[in-house]
Amino acid sequence: MNQLKYILLFVLSIPVFSNAQDKSYTTLVSEYLEVNGSMGQYNYAYDELLKMLNGRFPETDANAQGWKFLKENKGKAVKEMISLLEPIYKNNFTEAEITKMLAFYKSGTGKQLVADRSKMNPAQKEKLNTFYNSEIGKKIIEKQPILGTEISKVSEGWSRELYETALSLLK
Repeated sequence: MNQLKYILLFVLSIPVFSNAQDKSYTTLVSEYLEVNGSMGQYNYAYDELLKMLNGRFPETDANAQGWKFLKENKGKAVKEMISLLEPIYKNNFTEAEITKMLAFYKSGTGKQLVADRSKMNPAQKEKLNTFYNSEIGKKIIEKQPILGTEISKVSEGWSRELYETALSLLK
């Protein structure tokens, strides 16, 4: 009976450990997408959509609630991209690899790469080359076509859904 109790406890704890690992991976991917500039691009896209829509549907009493919703839910909409991108990264990179990628983008070289690649100094260019010649760098290059296609699909879907939602709120 005592053994059964321990087996049951072990089996019931598996989802907890699994969930904790997934949360850890999601947090890493989220942080990676933030430091590599991806989330900045989605924030920019959201802002540009609102600018475009403001030209077509200026705020009025009739659509004020729609505008309020769009402005207040930007963060939520942009964070939704993380949940769409996370499975793509999970299918292509291990947690250890994401950790290495994150460490690179947190470095001075990675920060300069995101800020303005053309202003990288010779030492930063050398570090960038070293990174891309490393095992993880080679894997990133190898996976680029797959990542580009998959990320493009989810980005297009996100943009389309966002646009359709915005139109329905502002018409």
